[in-house]
Amino acid sequence: MVILGTIDLRKRFRLPGQKPIEVLKGVNLSVKPGEKVAIVGRSGAGKSTLLNILGGLERPTSGTVTRPKNVGFVFQQYHLMPELTVLENVLLPLMSAGRRDEAAGGRKRAAELLSRVGLGGRLDHLPSELSGGEMQRVALARALVTDPELVLADEPTGNLDAWTGAGILKILTELTADAARFALVMVTHSPEAAAICDRVLTLEDGVLRGEKGPGGTGA
Repeated sequence: MVILGTIDLRKRFRLPGQKPIEVLKGVNLSVKPGEKVAIVGRSGAGKSTLLNILGGLERPTSGTVTRPKNVGFVFQQYHLMPELTVLENVLLPLMSAGRRDEAAGGRKRAAELLSRVGLGGRLDHLPSELSGGEMQRVALARALVTDPELVLADEPTGNLDAWTGAGILKILTELTADAARFALVMVTHSPEAAAICDRVLTLEDGVLRGEKGPGGTGA
């Protein structure tokens, strides 16, 4: 069974007066439920673009993506709403269209997740009152509040110092171990972050090395 899959995924950018830039040149990926996959590669290789396409935030130029409806996101920049409390930020995914009844009963789950990440005593604080590591822990709780089948993480330790980043990885490892039902795909430059995953794939020259494609042999 595959929870996330792509076939010949391509992304081309057109800049005025310049030749098209093909960032993704035929990405083939398959991820099973409960599997943790790291995607590494040099800066500018297209890792964040790929992750955005996997999550439906960007559209590919061509190719297909198969993913579950319930996806959680962890961003490098946290993307917390500054005027909302910690608890309210975690509840945001449940406030989307069609999930307001779920949000009404989601406060308990949100509070439990925040307690799991060490922020049980800061539910009413604003993001401006938190450190970078604390904001990323809020982002982790927000990604999991909908009980997703797939979590996509873009450089979850990229803005943190080594000690704080290690703490985030410890929490992420514990959460994924407790919730083995969801898959994790993480873009990272960090060898420590990649080490918590089951597989490490490299995005190079627009394709993923180490993943077999249709009729291909992989690398």
